[in-house]
Amino acid sequence: MADLTHLQSLLDREAKSLQVPGAAVGVLFDGAEHVLTTGVTSVDAPTPVTGDTLFQIGSTTKTVTATAIMHLVERGRLDLDGRVRQYLPDFRLADERAADELTVRHLLTHTGGFLGDIDDGESWDTGALAASIDAYDRLPQLFPPGALASYNNAGFRLLGRVIEAVCGEPYEHAVSRIVLEPLGMSSSFFFPWEVATRPHAVGHTVREDGPQVAHTWGLFRESMPEGGLVSSVRDQLRYAAFHLGASGEEPVGAATRELMQAEHVPVGVPWTGIGLPWLLDEQAGVRLVTHGGNIGNLQLSAFVLAPERGFAVTTLTNSAPGKALGNLVTDWCLEHLLGATPQAVRLTLREPTPEYVGGYDAGQWTFEVDEHLTARFVLCPELVAAGVEGMPDMPLALVEGCDDVTLAAAPQRAVGRFLRDDAGEVAFLHLAGRAARRIRDTSR
Repeated sequence: MADLTHLQSLLDREAKSLQVPGAAVGVLFDGAEHVLTTGVTSVDAPTPVTGDTLFQIGSTTKTVTATAIMHLVERGRLDLDGRVRQYLPDFRLADERAADELTVRHLLTHTGGFLGDIDDGESWDTGALAASIDAYDRLPQLFPPGALASYNNAGFRLLGRVIEAVCGEPYEHAVSRIVLEPLGMSSSFFFPWEVATRPHAVGHTVREDGPQVAHTWGLFRESMPEGGLVSSVRDQLRYAAFHLGASGEEPVGAATRELMQAEHVPVGVPWTGIGLPWLLDEQAGVRLVTHGGNIGNLQLSAFVLAPERGFAVTTLTNSAPGKALGNLVTDWCLEHLLGATPQAVRLTLREPTPEYVGGYDAGQWTFEVDEHLTARFVLCPELVAAGVEGMPDMPLALVEGCDDVTLAAAPQRAVGRFLRDDAGEVAFLHLAGRAARRIRDTSR
């Protein structure tokens, strides 16, 4: 039995230091489950976090959506390389050729090519998802399907609509029936009125005087397939155990799980590759199959599998610094439980040049890059009005000999790259897994 006393100490200490009001950690190691918690669900109404506290897990939901998709593929009701229009004949994109070529696999691997971060509506009607998809003919097509991987929330919204069309029922009902119920995930929900009657964490903004409760849910119904699941750390461990092959053949079999965790698109940074739709990485020779989530910088989560080691760790938190906390927890586990200690690396850097300066549009925000290569996040007015927390400026540095960028303060690994067009001009900033199109060149 692993002794996680030091991990509990780290969790308590770092959550307090980082101003994360509450967190829950689940570890699966040597066939045993461990749950560690710290802090409270809300600073306004402090209740201790437990292993049954519900958190919004954000984009880890995409892997649940994908598991339902692959269930339908296994049963011959969907073709992985089938055109989306086979299932949604009236589907439209701004680029007609792209709409005709788009496949289920493109959506699962974030290679659809259309703008991926789009605004939410404010509806909880059963038709909200379909109504959102009907507006996709307004989305810019940044590159042809399959040409480049760029993290795409809108693509998973579309996959949710495909599930509705094939199953003949709302997305949430289908996924509950196909995935949640067979795995015994009885503490996982999509609707806020289901969560409201159960112990749950609320999101917090972090101000100079400390964390403050954010009075917002953060998502509406059309966003459920991309990030809407609310779950407990115990349920997340059940989900992890299934994808590690520890429980049964439902909702998908072992071959399909392995297919989902295999590399389908090489990326390079910030991940080594993309599966269906797992984000793939490696540390000290240990292959990692990962995802995570972020609900408006209010609730953040991490989810990491090491399939060959039968290991999993997940961290659920209720403030923006929870991302850093999740990284610390994951790194501790990899080092102390799997012996995967990261090697100290310092990349060789070069001075920035004016050709990179300008604005890069990611949809719901822009990156404003200055002459020092500092990227400033500028949220769209709708998100600001909705109370979404912004991100701090990100000082970047260029890696010698290429267009890759790293964090200036910690140049251990590339976190993104500038991409050039056929004429050799800087056209995109690929950062946080997303290709943000250059909309303004202020270098001249």
